[in-house]
Amino acid sequence: MIVNIIMFFTMYPVLLVLYFCFRGQYQYADGCLFAVNMKPEWIKKPEVAAIVEKFRREMKQYFIFLLIVPLSSFLIKYISIQLTIWMMWILLAIALLCLPLVHANNGLKRWKTEHCLYETEKMEHRIELKAVGKIRRVKFLPFFLPNLAALLLALVPVWAKSFNPALEKTIELSSVGWLTIVMWLCGVALTAVAVWMDRQPTAVINNDSDVNLNYTRARKNIWKNFWLIVLWLNTAFAAVILAASFLADNMGWMILTGSMVYALATLLLCIPLMKQLRKIEAVYEAKRELNDNIDDDRHWIWGIFYYNPADRHSMVPKKVGMGTTMNLATPVGKGSAILGAVVLMVTIPAMCIWLILDEFTPIRLAVEDEILYAKHLNVDYEIQVEDIEHVEKITELPSWSKSSGTAMDTLEKGTFFIRNVGKCEVFLNPENTEFLHFSADGTDYYMSGSDDAQTEEIYQIIQSRE
Repeated sequence: MIVNIIMFFTMYPVLLVLYFCFRGQYQYADGCLFAVNMKPEWIKKPEVAAIVEKFRREMKQYFIFLLIVPLSSFLIKYISIQLTIWMMWILLAIALLCLPLVHANNGLKRWKTEHCLYETEKMEHRIELKAVGKIRRVKFLPFFLPNLAALLLALVPVWAKSFNPALEKTIELSSVGWLTIVMWLCGVALTAVAVWMDRQPTAVINNDSDVNLNYTRARKNIWKNFWLIVLWLNTAFAAVILAASFLADNMGWMILTGSMVYALATLLLCIPLMKQLRKIEAVYEAKRELNDNIDDDRHWIWGIFYYNPADRHSMVPKKVGMGTTMNLATPVGKGSAILGAVVLMVTIPAMCIWLILDEFTPIRLAVEDEILYAKHLNVDYEIQVEDIEHVEKITELPSWSKSSGTAMDTLEKGTFFIRNVGKCEVFLNPENTEFLHFSADGTDYYMSGSDDAQTEEIYQIIQSRE
């Protein structure tokens, strides 16, 4: 159930953001409708209005369908199946919400071709030369401070371990250290994206340079504020990770809750961002005389993918959504497209299959040639029976958190951490009622067979060898 709750609060907002992002394409803005260059007088044509109405109808139908589909995961008790439903659902959501845009984009291009309107368009590329490179909203100090704070948080586990090595048994310093370092690196990456976007050329929407500069300044200021808030959220999450390791008895739950809040807050920030950007567009709509960097929309496949062999730029501004996209006609663009296809079409399904195999393959303990084998998908542990000490049969497991490995309702396997005790190796089925606890070569182990009968059998064998 906890997996479904986590996915519900983190994935559903993604659907809302995708829906409002794609749904906004039916509004005529920046000289475009559905990523197709259009003149204001063309929008009033009955054929165009029919395309818009069809788009809005399809978006509503797919959105309602996508709201219902993942609820089926709440009827399933297996974590691997639940995760598979949610991961396949997010891929389906992206595909289905793109489909109305694809239909509308193709429909408008077909309409323009039938009416020979591409021949009447005048393509111009204009560059604002006044104050070139001077509109910069991202300043060093405001972005340096959250990164510095995150770096200091990442160094705390290292300092704590060097000053008091005994803390390793109280606090899982190594895992906490790596998590905080990852969050600091995420902050550095966010800063790099903010700087890169801030250095984009001045938009050209008017013959008056002052209008162009004010328009660009307003947009860049909105983006600067967005990235700065996200950066501080990232640092706050790093602080939550560190606080959880020192203060919380169940560190995992606190970090999990913090990650959900962090992801949800970041996604929700996209809503006011889009509203503010649209407000800027509305304010400057009356002043728009030119389309910024207008290009032939026939180079845009479905309005989403850019393919223009004549354009040497690898990155171009998106026509749909925010940010930039790759020119698929360039070597970098082709490589990125292949890599992205592999990740989506191979990696995610392969991960789902592996999760299902991991959960549904039973574990097994066996003693062969005086060696205790712990077998699952392969042999996870090989322990000499003569090295096993202080073996005992227990009926209650300690409260622990996973450091690495698997933690499911029917399988716990890998390295786990027990507060005030330290790390241990775990290989068991939590649904059993009997477990083995022993030490070997200075390592604590908690194990069980596929059922209590197998656990009892292995316990008797080990006892007879002592």
